[in-house]
Amino acid sequence: MLGSNYIWEINVADEIQRDDTDLHPAILQLLKQRGIESPESIKRFMNPKLDYLYNPMLMKDMAKAVERIKNSLARNEKITVYGDYDVDGITGCCLLVKLLRKMGGVVDYYIPSRLEEGYGLNTGSVKKIYDNGTKLIITVDNGITSFEETQYASSLGIDVIVTDHHEPRETIPQAVAVVNPKRSDCSYPFKGLAGVGVALKVAHALSDMDNKVIYDYLDFAALGTIADIVPLLDENRIIVKNGLSLLANTKNKGLQSIMSVLNLNDNTTSFNVNKISYLLAPRINAVGRMGNADLAIELLLTEDEDEACELAKRLEGINSDRQAIESRVYNEVKAKLSENTDNIKVIVLSSIKWHPGVLGIVASKIAEEYHKPCILISLEGNEGRGSGRSIQDVNLFKILDQLSHLLIKYGGHEQAVGLTISADKIEDFKRQINQVTSYPIETQNPTLEIDLELKEGEIDLSLAEQLELMEPFGFGNPKPIFICKNMLPYNVRTVGDENKHLKLYLKDSRKSFDAIGFNLGIFKKELSLAPTIDVAFNLEINRWRGIDEPQFKIKDIRAPYLRDELLLAIENGYFKRYFYSASEKLFDMIFAQGLNDLQKTLVKRKIFLNDKKSDIQKMQFIKSIFEKDGRVLVIVNTPYQAWRLLAFLSPMSHLKKQTEALFNFELADEISKNTILINPIVESFPSCFDTIIVYDAPFSLKILNKQIIASTSTAKLILIFNPEDLRDNYTTYKKVMPSADEIKALYGLLKKINNGKVIGRINLEEIYTNVCDLIQKDIHMISIINVFKILQELNIIQYEIKGGLLYIKNHMKPENKLNIITSDTYRNFLRAKQCLVQIKDNYACLKDIIKKKWEEKIDEPEG
Repeated sequence: MLGSNYIWEINVADEIQRDDTDLHPAILQLLKQRGIESPESIKRFMNPKLDYLYNPMLMKDMAKAVERIKNSLARNEKITVYGDYDVDGITGCCLLVKLLRKMGGVVDYYIPSRLEEGYGLNTGSVKKIYDNGTKLIITVDNGITSFEETQYASSLGIDVIVTDHHEPRETIPQAVAVVNPKRSDCSYPFKGLAGVGVALKVAHALSDMDNKVIYDYLDFAALGTIADIVPLLDENRIIVKNGLSLLANTKNKGLQSIMSVLNLNDNTTSFNVNKISYLLAPRINAVGRMGNADLAIELLLTEDEDEACELAKRLEGINSDRQAIESRVYNEVKAKLSENTDNIKVIVLSSIKWHPGVLGIVASKIAEEYHKPCILISLEGNEGRGSGRSIQDVNLFKILDQLSHLLIKYGGHEQAVGLTISADKIEDFKRQINQVTSYPIETQNPTLEIDLELKEGEIDLSLAEQLELMEPFGFGNPKPIFICKNMLPYNVRTVGDENKHLKLYLKDSRKSFDAIGFNLGIFKKELSLAPTIDVAFNLEINRWRGIDEPQFKIKDIRAPYLRDELLLAIENGYFKRYFYSASEKLFDMIFAQGLNDLQKTLVKRKIFLNDKKSDIQKMQFIKSIFEKDGRVLVIVNTPYQAWRLLAFLSPMSHLKKQTEALFNFELADEISKNTILINPIVESFPSCFDTIIVYDAPFSLKILNKQIIASTSTAKLILIFNPEDLRDNYTTYKKVMPSADEIKALYGLLKKINNGKVIGRINLEEIYTNVCDLIQKDIHMISIINVFKILQELNIIQYEIKGGLLYIKNHMKPENKLNIITSDTYRNFLRAKQCLVQIKDNYACLKDIIKKKWEEKIDEPEG
C-alpha cells in the first residue's frame, strides 16, 4: 500500500437545499460546512460588495475618537500616529497619516524599534513624542494593554486614542477612546478586523461616511489584512476581495516600486493572496524585523517616484539579509529539536544567538512542521523577548493569560503572540505552559481535514470557477481540500529541480484531469505499480494558451495496493480460473437473488457476525484465529483482499508452516492445515474444518446464500466482511468487464495491426499493450479476451487462442454500427454489475435479515 503523509479526516456531507443561485452542489456543501446557509449569507459571501461593510459608528468609543481627532484638526494640534513594525501596523499607520495630512492636520508618526524598544507604547517613546510637541497620540495595531504608558502620556498632557485589534485584558487603558471590536462591551458585528481594518473604520468615520475614503485606502487595508493572521471572513473578506484589484493597480508610488522589483505588476490577473503573503508582505516586514520600520513608512508615504524606486531597492537588500539570518536561526532551532518532541505540547526554546526580528517567521515554520505551538525567545542580558505562533484551535494568547505571573509583558491574539520574560523564569515558563495547555497530541502523522469527497461527474470547469468565487482563502476560510477515490494515474513523470515534483493525469471512468503534486516526486515509482489511487487535492484552474481546464493540486496520495510479484501471481491465477471467457458458471453464481428470495432460502444455522471496520482489524482477527487449535477455512472473494491477507501473514513463520492458500479444493477431504481459499464461486467445503470465515463481501446475495448453505452445520461460521470490501469487488469487476470504448478501440486496432485485414495471427501481448495505451486504463488481459468473445457473439470474428497467440479465422464486416448490447457476454457483465450495486445498496438490510433469520443468538467470537 502506498502510505499517506497525513491522517485523513473526511467531513460527512450534509443534506443541502438547492437555491436559485445556480451554485454547484459542492459549493453549497462547502458553504454549509462553514456556517453559511441562508440565501442572504450566501449572497454576501459569494459577492462581498463594499456596501456590506458595517457602519463604523457601531464600534464602541468611535464617536469619542472622531470628536477628539476633529478637535485636534480644528485647533491645529500636532498628532502622532503610533504604529507597529509589522505590515499590519505599518499600513494602518500610513493610512491614518495620509488621511489626516490630507485633512490639513499636523501629523507625525512613530514606529518603535523592535530591537531597542519592543512592541507597543513605552514610556521612553512617549517622552520623545511629548518633546516634539504632540498633543494627541493615536495608536494603530497596539495599545490595548498599555496601561502605564497611557497614564504617563496623560500626566504629560497628551491625550491617547487607542485603536487596536489585539485581545484586551479584563480592563482597558484609561484613554480618551479605546476603539477595539474585541472589547467585551463592544457590540460591533465583526470582531476579527486587523489593525489596519480598525484604522480604515476610523478613517471612514472621520470622513463622515464618505465611501471614497474606502476606495482611496483599500490597497493599504487589503495588504495589512492579508499579512496579519486574521480570519478572511465577513469584513476582512470584503476588504481583501475588493482590495486585491485596487492593490494590483495601486496609485501608491511606494507599492508600485516594490511590486516592480518583484515583477508583480506584469500580470494583474494572477495577483492574489499568496503573492502578497509570500512576496510583497515579507519585504515590508523585513525592515521592522531587522531594526527600524521607518524605511517602510517612508516608502508608502512618498509621492516621489525616484525616491520610491531607491527605497524599494534598499528594502529588497534588507530582505535578503533577513532571509539569511532566518535560515541560520531555523537550522539552529531544528538542531535543538533533534530529540523526541512527541510528549511536548508547546515548543519553547531560547538562545542568546537569535535575532529577535526573525523569531516569528521561524516559530511559524516550526509550528506548521511539528503541528505544535512554538515560542522562540531571544536572550539579551537578564531578559528575553519572544515570538510565538500557534496551530488551529489552540488560543495561544489565552494560554499566556494563565501564565502572566511569569511574564514581564505580553500581547497578541489567538494565533500569534509576543512576550518579554526574565531569563531566570524561562524554565518555569516552559514547564508550566506544557501543564496548562490542553489539546490532543498527534503522535502519528498530522491530520489533513478533507472538506468533501467528490464523485464521478461532479468535477468540471464550472466547479473550479465557482471555487475561485470563494477566494480569498486563508485563516478562517481555508482552501477546500477534496478527495476522489479510485482514480487511475497515467503519464506519471517528475518535474522541477532534482525531480521534486509530480506531474500526471488522473482518470475516472468519464474524464481525465491534469494533476500536479509539489514535493511528491518520491511517489513516482510507487504510482507506476498502483492501478488506482485515492487523492486529496485542491481544485484549481490551469490556464494555458487561452484554454482553461480543471487541475488537481495534489496534497496527499493513497493507493489501496501496489502490484508486486505476489499480487500479479494471485491476479493471474484468479482471473484465468474465474473470468476466462466470462464463464457461464460464474454468471450463474453471481446473478441476482433479491432480499425477499434470500430470506426464503436461508438455512437455519448459527452464525457469528464480527463486522470488522478495517483491513488491519480483519487481518489481526484471522491471525488470532489461526494461532488457536483447530482447522480454519478463510474464504476470500477477490485477489486484492487475498494479497493483503497473505502479505500480512507471510512474515509470521509460526503461521506460514501451518497455512496454505488455494484457488479450489484439489485435495483429499481431510486437510490438516489452515486454508485460505481464493474463490468467488465456491459451492462446497470439506467437512474437516472447525471454523469457516467469510472474509470479504461476495459478488452477490446469491453467492452468500450458497456459501452459507455449503458450510457444514458443525463448523462455526463467521462473517467478517464490511462495506469497504465492496470497493475491491468493483475493482475486480472493472478489470475484466470490457467497456464499449475498449471494444471499439480493440476492433479498430485489429484492423490497423493487420493492414486493414482482421484475419490472421496476432500477438496477445502486443494488442494488450496497444489497447492500454489507447484507452489509458488499467485492465487485465482477460478483459481483452472477453472482447474477442463479445465480437464473436456479434458475428464479427471467429477466433482461437493458442499459447500467447490469437488466430482470427474469419471476419465479417458489420452492416451497421456495433450493437454490443446484443452480446450475451456483455449483457451478463451488465447484470453482474447490477448485483454489485444491489449488495452495496442493501448491505444494512442484509445484516438485519441475517440477524432475524437465525433463531440462535448471534455471538461475538473471541479474538
